[in-house]
Amino acid sequence: MKGSFFVSLRFRMTVGVLVGAVPPMLIAIWFATDRAINIIRIQAKQNLELKAEVLTESVSRWEQMNVRILQSLSQNPSIISMDFTQQLPLVTAINRTYNHIYVAETYNLEGYVISRGSGQPVDRIYRGDRQWFKSAIAGNKITREALISRLTGKPAVIFSTPIVEFVNIYPGDRNSSVSELQQQLKILDYYKGEITGNYEGKTVEAVKEFQKAYPGLPNNGIVNFTTKQILDLATHLPQDSVNEAEGLSLTKKRVSIPTNAMAKTKGVAIIGTFLSDLAHAVGAVRLGKTGFAFLVDENGAVLAHPDPNFVSGDHLINFSNYPAVKTLLHGQTGLFYFTDDKGVKWLSYGKKLDMGWGVIILQQEAEALENEQLFLKLAIAVAVIAVLGVGGLTWILTSRIIHPITHLTVAAETLCNGEWNERVNINRKDELGTLAKAFNQMASELQKSFTNLQSKNEEAQKARTEAEEASKAKSLFLANMSHELRTPLNAIIGYSDMLAEESLDLDFENFIPDLQKINSAGKHLLLLIDNILNVSKIESGNIQLDLELFNIETMVKDVVNTIEPLSEKKANVLIVNYPEDIGTMYGDVIKTHQCLFSLLSNASKFTEGGYINLEIYRHRSSQQEESEIMPVEEWIIFKVSDTGIGMSYEQIGKVFQAFTQADESATRRYDGSGLGLAITKKFCQMMGGDIQVESQLGKGSIFTIKLPAAISAD
Repeated sequence: MKGSFFVSLRFRMTVGVLVGAVPPMLIAIWFATDRAINIIRIQAKQNLELKAEVLTESVSRWEQMNVRILQSLSQNPSIISMDFTQQLPLVTAINRTYNHIYVAETYNLEGYVISRGSGQPVDRIYRGDRQWFKSAIAGNKITREALISRLTGKPAVIFSTPIVEFVNIYPGDRNSSVSELQQQLKILDYYKGEITGNYEGKTVEAVKEFQKAYPGLPNNGIVNFTTKQILDLATHLPQDSVNEAEGLSLTKKRVSIPTNAMAKTKGVAIIGTFLSDLAHAVGAVRLGKTGFAFLVDENGAVLAHPDPNFVSGDHLINFSNYPAVKTLLHGQTGLFYFTDDKGVKWLSYGKKLDMGWGVIILQQEAEALENEQLFLKLAIAVAVIAVLGVGGLTWILTSRIIHPITHLTVAAETLCNGEWNERVNINRKDELGTLAKAFNQMASELQKSFTNLQSKNEEAQKARTEAEEASKAKSLFLANMSHELRTPLNAIIGYSDMLAEESLDLDFENFIPDLQKINSAGKHLLLLIDNILNVSKIESGNIQLDLELFNIETMVKDVVNTIEPLSEKKANVLIVNYPEDIGTMYGDVIKTHQCLFSLLSNASKFTEGGYINLEIYRHRSSQQEESEIMPVEEWIIFKVSDTGIGMSYEQIGKVFQAFTQADESATRRYDGSGLGLAITKKFCQMMGGDIQVESQLGKGSIFTIKLPAAISAD
């Protein structure tokens, strides 16, 4: 089959199916892939978050355990006594009971050691310049300071707290301790009054209600050390927490309470703990091959890290400029993406503890989102396979359709070449089979029709030959007849002129009207014969153009002089308008003269007591006009308008037909053969122009001739 593959039906059908099916399919794959990638990213975040939560819980439990050990030490009566002999057994017991505690000590207000659980000498050991000591003396209940232990050279944390002596509060007291008590009771919804600092009736009742809620407390309204401890604990626990070890069920919001005004600071108690337990917990956190965790304090110093190089030396390594740590110190917790100085992309999850420390979980992005890359590759593979599958299936299906269509196309082309015996053999029960049967039936009918057509064509050819011979005979007859008629008519016209002159000389004026009628009838008959001869020549193609350069104004004046008597006879006013520089025209002056005369004669014939206007001008054609007719740059326009009887739409349609006038009734009223306008149109077309008409019944007509200023000789 001829033609390019890319314009074939098979190619267009395949492309059409691919364009219609593949984009929605790819969009669906992309949507599913995007959702899957989001799930993978969420899972990666949840893995990091879960590890961070577990590690945070472990660190919090470790920290709370040490805080409770320190509080039990500082609040023991033997420690509050500030007597060395009473303190030493308890301090030593704590030091020996807990393996992670490497030192437990007490200090007086001047900063000198009173007792030490390690068993080392305590003579004049001064720690008053340490930050943890200053913080405890300032009233901070718990101070944590991470450092490298001078005793062991290992990472450690010093927990410090003030040793205070509690003073009971009795009804009737008026001081800041009562204000603090009222504030705590109001937080717990036991006290509804104002904060006055006066321990009066409402406050006493609130204290008793609080003591009733906790069995074992004296219900006497006196705030002793135990009552105050439980108040402190209740107002410092988070909402909905339960302290099962103390048997307390507390549901109050955690708030910040001022330094206990009912306690007198007598010294400082500390415990020093190794970070080995935290190091084991941190080291146990693993995520794939690259994931790990580490712990930093509130300043960004590393407390625990799986790499021992980061927790060794004389001081803690500061990680405050590390992107993940820096982000956490600035208050941004949760998931964070960053690239390290080696260009490796990481996912990190940071979480801050209540005490200010931070837990950070890291994993390389390539590993954490490894499934994402695998899924992307899988999605691309699925998309490629789907496109190829759809394309292949479409190609197979189109082949089943195109194959019989190709046979039909070849058969149709063969049939077009005149081989009427061509048939197709497609044995199918679908639409293509029906089409093949219809084609074979059509071919049979065409063969029969062509056989009949050949016989008809032979008959038509014979008739055409006879018609051409008849046309030649007609043309020859008209030529001979016009010649034979022209001679006696010219004699009649000549003799009528001579007789008119002699009658005038002999004063037989009564003969002159009849002679003029004879002369007019002869001229009219001669014009009719000329028109018939011109029609015959046009039909036979024997008429030729005689091209020459002529002056338009001269030709127009000649026509106007000829037509003026006819115009005056009908009492019409003839108006001629053309520019002085109308110039010349290269064309057939006789045919142009005849066309213009025919229009003016026609206007004079159908106008009585009206106006006939002849307008002539030159017109430069536009590019569109050139493409519609022929490449002519300049035209001569002859426009003849009149105020005569006009024509209807139906009459306009047959005004240029030979031997036809616009209306039969007009034929009876106005003389004429109906050949003038038909010949004029033929002449205009022969000269490369045309004629157009506009008319309205009862209001006149406008005929416009458009001829090239220079008619081509081709």
